[in-house]
Amino acid sequence: MSTTENTPQVRMTTLPNGIRVVSQKIPGMQSAAVGIRNDSSTRNEPEDCAGASHFIEHLLFKGTPTRSADQITDEFNSIGARANAYTSQEEVFYYAVALASIIPATFDILADMFVNSFLPEKEVEKERAVVLQEILMNQDTPSRFIYNQFHQGFWQGHPLGTPILGTSESIGSIQRNRLMDYKLSHYLSSATIVSVAGNVEHDRMVEQAERTLGALPKGVPQVKKPQPGWRSAVGENRHYQRPLEQTLFYMGYPLPPAGNEHRHKLSVFNQILGTGMNSRLFREVRERRSLAYTVYSMMSSYTDSAALMIYAGTSADRAQEAVDVCHAEVLRFCEEKVSAEMLAAAKEQIRSARLMALDDCETQVRRISNTTSLLGAPEPVGASLEAIAAVTAEEVRDVARLLFSGVVPRVESVGTGEGPGLPR
Repeated sequence: MSTTENTPQVRMTTLPNGIRVVSQKIPGMQSAAVGIRNDSSTRNEPEDCAGASHFIEHLLFKGTPTRSADQITDEFNSIGARANAYTSQEEVFYYAVALASIIPATFDILADMFVNSFLPEKEVEKERAVVLQEILMNQDTPSRFIYNQFHQGFWQGHPLGTPILGTSESIGSIQRNRLMDYKLSHYLSSATIVSVAGNVEHDRMVEQAERTLGALPKGVPQVKKPQPGWRSAVGENRHYQRPLEQTLFYMGYPLPPAGNEHRHKLSVFNQILGTGMNSRLFREVRERRSLAYTVYSMMSSYTDSAALMIYAGTSADRAQEAVDVCHAEVLRFCEEKVSAEMLAAAKEQIRSARLMALDDCETQVRRISNTTSLLGAPEPVGASLEAIAAVTAEEVRDVARLLFSGVVPRVESVGTGEGPGLPR
């Protein structure tokens, strides 16, 4: 494995009001990306604000005292910037990709939205209808539906199990004043991370962030925590009957929270288990048994909980077999060490993917924002690759034994018939 001395370095500055500004300078790139993260989201919503974080994400594009919704769109368009946003259980992230030379102008628009959007009443009612359609779309899309149901089931009784979109009832009833109150109590300087990746100067972004985001209220968002002793709802299965051609399922195992000491070993484990055409799941489930077209594994990590999730789509009469095979592949790691060749290939796949991702500023601006939130500081790519390179076959086996031995996963499925049960 070659060295990574030339990977870009990261910098972080914390402003007096608590805003963190993180950057990853990549000289020579024409493009750059900038983002503003609100480090409080769905998991912190009170019951009367279910779905508020995502609803507000939509509404921040709908007007400030100096820019109408059309002007925001037109200004991004006129300078060649592409802006977007997303909401997860623990963050709302607003970002834009543009030429590096116009990132300052792009950031001015994002900052105005972030600080000054006042959620115009007319736009609230228009966007309410859009969000309600999004909820229906997720219900009508089987892969999205079963992902959401699994997430709510696995994290039932935990704030992470709150639906990101809310419900038709909660979105239909929440009023503009309540949304504005929620925004003002959660869009706080201490919960704000500005991130930039590309050929952009860190000190200039620090100065601009201090100037444009200085009006953010201070304080700390109230964080909802699970009841003491909470555990993920594993060892249970649930099936949703729908007239589909396939049965789609997720199965999941508990993991330590994001930033845990095993995270690099788990990255290697996940690569071998279910990432790409050389993974064990792909070879066994698809290539050898022809059980599925799509099968993969992924890790969903949060500040106080995480899960290893396996997804597959198969025929109803072979769904139980697919669940059994997937579970057997997880347990296989507990019984035997991976070969030196497989370990080296997995590390090289991770290394190559992360180095190639340096050419994608959008990916990098999300990554440094995310690692800043979860680890307390942005993680340099070189440091993560050095940690990956140090993982041994014994460590992969040992972490599998520690986390998966004797664990019965949660299984949630959608399709015809009664669906699969727990692995046998």
